[in-house]
Amino acid sequence: MATPPPYFIDPSLVHLTIPNPPSASTPKQSRALDIFKVFVGIFIILILIAILIALIIVGRQSNQYDLSDSNEKIAKLQRESNENIARLQRESTENLTKLVQQQRIYTENQRLEHQQNLTTKYRFEDQLIASQKHEQDLKLAMQQLNQQINMEERRLQILLQEQQLTEQHRKEDISNANSNLLYTFIQEIISTKEPLNQTIFQLKIESLIQRLDSHHKSLLIRFLYKMNYLNAQHSDSITLNVHGMNLKELDLDDMDINSGQVGL
Repeated sequence: MATPPPYFIDPSLVHLTIPNPPSASTPKQSRALDIFKVFVGIFIILILIAILIALIIVGRQSNQYDLSDSNEKIAKLQRESNENIARLQRESTENLTKLVQQQRIYTENQRLEHQQNLTTKYRFEDQLIASQKHEQDLKLAMQQLNQQINMEERRLQILLQEQQLTEQHRKEDISNANSNLLYTFIQEIISTKEPLNQTIFQLKIESLIQRLDSHHKSLLIRFLYKMNYLNAQHSDSITLNVHGMNLKELDLDDMDINSGQVGL
């Protein structure tokens, strides 16, 4: 509801018309009349001033009422505006929070997916590297094993050759010793001019047969056979008894030892 503007009365526009008093017959009446006129004028002026003041007060009160109503409306609008702004801020904050949370979840999912892809990639690369390293280790182990086998074979060959050489030297030493022993015995028999004692001669032959190898045993038996020490039919002096001397493994095919013609 529109409030009318306050109404002001300009005192200058108020004209007071004071009737001319009748002429007094005496100066006292004229003076009293003048005083009465002055009081009446002052009273009228006071009434007008009171009316003016009343109008001003009423106008101000009306303005105050309108201003209070307007202030209440403005305050109400401001409250509604503040509430709307607060509601919009809350909704905006909630929407922004949801967007930030969704973006955070999306970013985290992307990071996890990327990390999982990297983990799968690195795991595959690690498995490939481990497989290649295992294959290289196997190849290296096979090479080292082949080298060790070759070295062991060479070592065994060298050891076998050394053993064979040692055995050959041992056999040569034994053969030389047997040859020297047989040669010494033959020289002793040939150079002896005195008759041989059959018992001592039999013991020497048995000792030689135990000490000599097969080859030298064969040579000894051949020597004794040629010297007629084993041929009982042609021996004029000593006939040796070779029973129990195990002469079957000897190379005596051209001799008739097993026929009973050598003193068996």
